[in-house]
Amino acid sequence: MKTILIPIDFSALSHSTAHFGLDLAQRLNARAVLLHVVEPTPPVSVFEGPVVALGNWNDVLRNQMEQALNQFQVDIRDYQRQYKLAEIPLSTRIMVGHPARAILDVAETEQASFIIMGTVGAANAWDKLVGSVTSAVAQQADRPVWILPHAVDLDSLRTFTYFADLEGDEIRCINQVMNLGERLHARLEVVHVSTTADGEESDTANAIIGLFEDDYALKPVTFRHLTEESASEGIENYVQAHQPDAIVLAHRNRGFIEKLFHKSLIRRLSLATKRPLLIIAKPG
Repeated sequence: MKTILIPIDFSALSHSTAHFGLDLAQRLNARAVLLHVVEPTPPVSVFEGPVVALGNWNDVLRNQMEQALNQFQVDIRDYQRQYKLAEIPLSTRIMVGHPARAILDVAETEQASFIIMGTVGAANAWDKLVGSVTSAVAQQADRPVWILPHAVDLDSLRTFTYFADLEGDEIRCINQVMNLGERLHARLEVVHVSTTADGEESDTANAIIGLFEDDYALKPVTFRHLTEESASEGIENYVQAHQPDAIVLAHRNRGFIEKLFHKSLIRRLSLATKRPLLIIAKPG
């Protein structure tokens, strides 16, 4: 059975991400795991240090967290009964460690098919700090991550727009998003943005898009190629003009120098997105 991992912090947004995760679990015949992570004091550095066992916690703090998680689970059970989702297996976990690292570790041990996370945007320094956990998970996860800036009804997602960079195993990414779209009765658009400064790139992209259109002629997917000043500007302009219900981006492992100088669209959008964002891992 597939697993939907839902990290929570007991906020209102956590409730809506849990609702989304349960709805997705029903569509995919999956189970759901609610995960709460507390950073120890002093905090471990980013992506370093082991996840500490719950038994090493202060007893008072442990009891507080368990009570909060139990109440959260009661609220979620009420949602399950109200919307006829009671048959979905639901379990909870509490971990101590760096939040992003712990989430990725649990996703691995639980073999999660999806991670569902909220984002509070980046209006101030605190929001950036909280949002950076979601951003870090999205950039490191080897499985799909849904990023939700607000409550989202799964049935409202009728158009997915995947912004492809035409590098790596793009076919696998397109098929993955298309298969999910079919399960959710949503249509898929694949959009590539070339920069005006590189005419050769634009010609190559046009040729690749043409091949995709031939290969997917009988599939429910539309391909588009745009030319803009920058990829980020092209994405923003397209989203404003076409208002897709969900944005899809893919990340892949990069070398040290490439990481050092690469301005990540994923980090930018995961901190500032106003609509659901799905991040998938791309081989190659």
